[in-house]
Amino acid sequence: MILYRFVYSPYARKVQMLLDLLGAKYELVDVPYSDRTSLARLTGGYISVPVLVGTSGEVIVDSRVICESLLREPEASRRLVGGAEMMGPVWAYADFADNILEDVLFRIAAPSIRDSWQSEGDRALYVLIKERRYGAGCVEAWEKDRNALVTKGQHLLAPTIQTLARRPFLFGDQPTLADAALYGECAMLEEGHPDLLSRLSEVLPLYLRRVEAAAQTALQRR
Repeated sequence: MILYRFVYSPYARKVQMLLDLLGAKYELVDVPYSDRTSLARLTGGYISVPVLVGTSGEVIVDSRVICESLLREPEASRRLVGGAEMMGPVWAYADFADNILEDVLFRIAAPSIRDSWQSEGDRALYVLIKERRYGAGCVEAWEKDRNALVTKGQHLLAPTIQTLARRPFLFGDQPTLADAALYGECAMLEEGHPDLLSRLSEVLPLYLRRVEAAAQTALQRR
């Protein structure tokens, strides 16, 4: 398998973590931000990440569809969704992380991600893409309003933090798809700036290391 990503993309990092938790063998390709020719050729014009080339050569786009494909096997579903008994709450949390939570956290991270690009062209393209959707000056506005956005993120994450203060992962002693989704969001913040994640909660950096340790164990078992 081959996973195409941007390192800061929470959706790509979710899929990457899910692959690691499954102990899957795959190649990782970091797509140049301003040159997505390889993606366009592979997908027939789709240039967002993540994109996964499966074991049979099939090209899968959209992170939720990719996750559904990876978890189709009963054993994978049992391990990382909890089977039919936990399917509803695990997928519901993953969707919460991908949508409601992401809408706030990416605004916190965006100014730092913009500044992390090496070239002026990449920085300008990043801002242009955001402004086409959210309006002129949006990245600067998010930077100015970061304290308020952090407060909103803390409010959204308050139940999650209470859970993680009492058990290692969201649904028990082992990570699930829900943890992969939350991991992706937190990894985005760390890629923006290491301090951003701890501003939301000191619990979260420790949680990320636990998820990464669980993934490393799964990879060693493959």
